[in-house]
Amino acid sequence: MPMHQIDERAVRPEIGEYGTTVPVQVLTDDGTSARIQIEGCGVLLRQGAVHTVPSTAVKKRR
Repeated sequence: MPMHQIDERAVRPEIGEYGTTVPVQVLTDDGTSARIQIEGCGVLLRQGAVHTVPSTAVKKRR
């Protein structure tokens, strides 16, 4: 079960207010940028896709 999430705007800032949070698996994180794999579906992001986002965009799931 993924323990982290990101807001879709971290990957696709052009979506504005239409994004949602999606669960992710953190593959690597050097403190500046994190490579993540999407573990669910959002508005534009799909399960299995791998992206690089700022480390600050990765949040613990509640």
